[in-house]
Amino acid sequence: MKKRKKIFNKYHIIIFCSIVIFYLLLVIGCYIALRANGEEYSFLDVLLINILTTSGNDYEFIRTPGARLIGVIVLLLSMFIMSMVTGYISSLWVDRKLNSKRGLKKMQNLRKHIIICGWKNDIKSLISDILRKNKNLPIDQIVLVTNEDIDKIQALRDDPDLKGLNILKGDYTLEQTLNNVSAKYASKVLIIGENQENLDAELVDSRVFVAALMFRNMNSRCHICAEIKTERYKNYLEAQNCAEVIYTDEYARYILSTSTNYSGISKVLSSFLDNGDGKSVQIEKIPDKWVGKQYIDLFNYYKQEKNILVIGILENMGVEKELKHEILAEAQKSTNYGEIIQKMRTVKTLETNHPLLNPNDDYILEKNMGVIFIGKEV
Repeated sequence: MKKRKKIFNKYHIIIFCSIVIFYLLLVIGCYIALRANGEEYSFLDVLLINILTTSGNDYEFIRTPGARLIGVIVLLLSMFIMSMVTGYISSLWVDRKLNSKRGLKKMQNLRKHIIICGWKNDIKSLISDILRKNKNLPIDQIVLVTNEDIDKIQALRDDPDLKGLNILKGDYTLEQTLNNVSAKYASKVLIIGENQENLDAELVDSRVFVAALMFRNMNSRCHICAEIKTERYKNYLEAQNCAEVIYTDEYARYILSTSTNYSGISKVLSSFLDNGDGKSVQIEKIPDKWVGKQYIDLFNYYKQEKNILVIGILENMGVEKELKHEILAEAQKSTNYGEIIQKMRTVKTLETNHPLLNPNDDYILEKNMGVIFIGKEV
């Protein structure tokens, strides 16, 4: 009902004005016809005659040439205006039908969803992995925004394994496209880029950079992950405090260089991420009850109670704006000016999601930290 009401509101002004103009002209025409016929007919008679004229009557009650001319004008106006009204209504429903088939429909009712911008040849595998690692995430909470060929999009939409996936064909660097997928209410955004027009790597990364900035301006609370191919834009995105910047060439270079010194490094890293047995590196937020305790206590708890190997700590886990706001809110409650100044300095130099592998046993756990461990996917 809400969608129908919204779509109707888009056109109701034009339709209403057209109908008002038509009937206003009809009344004026009736008045002129009445003057042309003299006092032989009343105003209601002339109004009835013109209404019959609108529906194709043969003027058997109209005798004077002036009144007949008015009838012809009213007939032509009625044909034009009524055709315009019905044309608007027809085009509205045809447009809705086409939009639904091509994935152009607006998805403005989504909340806390995941948006994927771009295209990969293995996009199906990527989405399947996201669903596998987020078992409580329904597929209709994922939106794919791409400008890829319509045939490829339709093939993805018809895939039975991805039934329910929201797909919007459009340019993810345009504000209207992001509004259509309810970007300001998204929880996570993955920008992988696409090279549809055979652009070089820097131009592809520039579009990823623009999209990341637009998402950040529209939704400062969402978690943004961007994949880039050039080191230049890696630095740009990190300077804009993008939560996750994946520089694929950097990882490939590290694996290649390390493999010259250690045998099997590629398989070790692959098993850390996902080797198919359901065990991988994972991160979860540390409960508040551990704040102020030592790292060795947390390590022993996970090993003895959960049989999980902890390998490090993720400092300042979360979205930068939320963390800074929380720190400043706590500073305002304090009456110690030294503590307030210290917290303001902390905000200025805050680095979110900073990994600290294998810290000292006496490392003190603080608020907004995550534990990095190797375990089964939940």
